[in-house]
Amino acid sequence: MRDPFLLGVLVVAAVLRLYGIDHGLPFVYNPDEVNIMARSLAVARGLDPGYYLYPSFFFYFLFGVMGALYVAGRAVGRYDSLGAFQERFFTDPTDFYLVGRLVGVAASLATVVLTYHLAAKHFGRTAGRASALFVAVAYFNVRDAHYLKHDVPSGFLLILALWAIDRAIDRKTLKAYGVAGVSLGVAFATHYYMIFLAPAFVASHWASRRLEQFSHVIAAGVVSAVTFFVLSPFVVLRLPVALEHMRANRQIVVDRSLDMGATIFPSLGLYVDFLLTQGFGYLLVGLTVAGVLLTWRRGLAELALWGVFPALFFTFLTYTFFAGRYLNPILPCLATFAGLTIASLETRFGKAVAVLVAVLACLQPLYQSIQVDRLLAGDDTRTLARHWIVENVPSGETLALQSYSVPLPQSAASFRGSLEANDALGELERRGKYASLLEVAHRETTSYALYFFGKGDELNRTYVGYDKLLDGLTPLKELGVRRVVLRHPPAPPPPEVTALFERVAREGALLHTVSPFEDAHGPPYLDNEDWPPRVSLSRKGPKIEIWALEP
Repeated sequence: MRDPFLLGVLVVAAVLRLYGIDHGLPFVYNPDEVNIMARSLAVARGLDPGYYLYPSFFFYFLFGVMGALYVAGRAVGRYDSLGAFQERFFTDPTDFYLVGRLVGVAASLATVVLTYHLAAKHFGRTAGRASALFVAVAYFNVRDAHYLKHDVPSGFLLILALWAIDRAIDRKTLKAYGVAGVSLGVAFATHYYMIFLAPAFVASHWASRRLEQFSHVIAAGVVSAVTFFVLSPFVVLRLPVALEHMRANRQIVVDRSLDMGATIFPSLGLYVDFLLTQGFGYLLVGLTVAGVLLTWRRGLAELALWGVFPALFFTFLTYTFFAGRYLNPILPCLATFAGLTIASLETRFGKAVAVLVAVLACLQPLYQSIQVDRLLAGDDTRTLARHWIVENVPSGETLALQSYSVPLPQSAASFRGSLEANDALGELERRGKYASLLEVAHRETTSYALYFFGKGDELNRTYVGYDKLLDGLTPLKELGVRRVVLRHPPAPPPPEVTALFERVAREGALLHTVSPFEDAHGPPYLDNEDWPPRVSLSRKGPKIEIWALEP
């Protein structure tokens, strides 16, 4: 690594992303992480995931990473056998999720390096340095690199594809265009929304070479399609089912945004506000906007390479239900625009001014990144609530709680009873997930009979619908429930949930509260939400209350 500055930036980026990387473990509070890990491990049963909200390649890749974890663990004696490795996932999945999260960290650090080199090639070393620094401190990338998800790797695949496109246009060879096609195919096979790289590729070629060797672009498109098929074959082979899943995903991601009332760019304000107040900061956003104008002045070739994908992608995002993590794929472009502005400031006003502005621009996102690291490194409220319950509630008692709440140990009798109530005892004969979880339940020294509010599809759970509790808590008492664990949401819950909270407050006695605040109030920091990691928060997680019910 020839530039010591880049090495320093990588150290900063690594520290920000590795601090608190084991948050929550062995418990996992982000449902997306659980879903992605489950889909990845299911590859052991067959290559067809039967799940097409995402392409399949990331699941295959993660399965390969877990295979490497087993080989390495077996070599050093951590896992005595494949069976012991599988058992470890159900008793303590820390190794699995930690290694999976490190994939995101590695992708994020690689994004810093590639952004540095590509930005320096186009706009000079100062721009490359500043761009790498801005990627390193970007709050949403720091935050999301702590989770096992697609978004941060997609940012790496974006800058990798831009590098391959730029290389193809420079070299003008069919082989280079083929490499670019492969890079685009890998990106498409990781996340559907990377499809916006296709028009970016066409625009970049057109801006530099017009129709000259346009057949190379067509060939690259064919290579891209073949790569996608090889890496996610069942999306094509089971296209009708895949389209159904995509339509369902559209209802979750797009239609909810349109339901907000606005018909034109319904989520634009939320994304802009997030970038200004959390993700990038006011000054860094200003530098980015200025960089777009500077790129425009430099010519269509630069603007096509750096601007087409983020323009199309961000326009698409404004029609999605807001989630700050969706911004990760365009981070390298945003950081490069801002880096170009810093380089321009150096040219016009000198190095001292450029350095000062760059440092000031880093302060706001760096502050947010440090705050989220602080919260991730501490205990979650749900973990603390579990400790209190295990220490203060006798083993064998019956409790009721919501899904995504406190991870309480379920007794073997409760586990088997739920399987029986759901006509799913046959699952034990398959020697899969439920058989393994039941073995874990048998080994628990402290465990409880559990009931869950609402609806769900976990076969080892018995659910009590909110409608059953409209007239009071008698149905819970008839089931023998003596403790109720309530997880308070950051926003007003549906009326039936509010009514349950009110009935528990009237008929129960509050035993213990675990709050994310010491002396303040407001929204908590939750793993799959975009509430800011405010300094007034003492820990992450929702407010948890444990109540006692009279028989």
